[in-house]
Amino acid sequence: MTPHRPITEKAGVRAERVLILTHGAAEVTEGVMPMVLSVVDARGVEVVTTDEEAAKHPALAGRTIIAPTDLRPGGVDLVLVLGGDGSILRALSREATTGAPVLGVNYGRVGFLASVEQSDLERGIGRALNGEYITLGLPSLKAEWSEGTLQAVNDLAFLRGGESRLADLSYSVSGEPVATVRCDGLICSTPVGSTAYNLAAGGPTVSWRVKCFVLSFIAAHHLDTRPLVLAADEILTVTNSAIVGDCDVLADGVRIATLPPGRSIDVGLGGEEVHLAIFPESSFFRRYREKFGRP
Repeated sequence: MTPHRPITEKAGVRAERVLILTHGAAEVTEGVMPMVLSVVDARGVEVVTTDEEAAKHPALAGRTIIAPTDLRPGGVDLVLVLGGDGSILRALSREATTGAPVLGVNYGRVGFLASVEQSDLERGIGRALNGEYITLGLPSLKAEWSEGTLQAVNDLAFLRGGESRLADLSYSVSGEPVATVRCDGLICSTPVGSTAYNLAAGGPTVSWRVKCFVLSFIAAHHLDTRPLVLAADEILTVTNSAIVGDCDVLADGVRIATLPPGRSIDVGLGGEEVHLAIFPESSFFRRYREKFGRP
């Protein structure tokens, strides 16, 4: 598998073009779209769009339509996402190969990945277009098995499938067997994904600057089962050890495959680097305190 690259951090630059992506439900952002466009236009930045977004929002009529692969790296093309963490994740995954930074405006419930809140929309967009952000180059997961490869920005989950009451999952690290666990499933998470499904399952929260990935378990039927933090260059092998019963494999919450009994998947931090734009003051720990702390 491809070795993990170090986490990178780069200063932003003034945008020449901005690709606006929005929440899956058009009604969430259609009311604010004219204002967002006026803010961008007033700064002389070109707005580009996709076929999907143009169909969702009449306000984007007449804007240049591009393919995601047409984006340029380094910040001259900025991806502005008006949506929740799911929308931001999809943008990070889709735009990873281009090197274009993705900056989120929170139109979801939590918005842990977003740097701009709705109450600060105009000012936040202006700062983003001026390049007043830093871009974190963050790792993603890559899984390889006999049927091919897949990637995940947040997490890979292995869940009991069909009518199976439990999954029997064995795992090893870099060829060293560790354990077989009876459980509802297990989650392999990046640092970015550590505050999502992993956190809900009782796994540890990991700073975005830590080079590692996390293994956590869902409803394990062993009192001594605990989460495990793995190094960036280690490879986790997950095997469905059940006699009968497939496991569902989900990448960032989307079911993409099944793992039959006796089959294995190798997982590591070998996926494409994703490029999250954040404001300097909007640190991981500030987000953690504001989004998950007690009022």
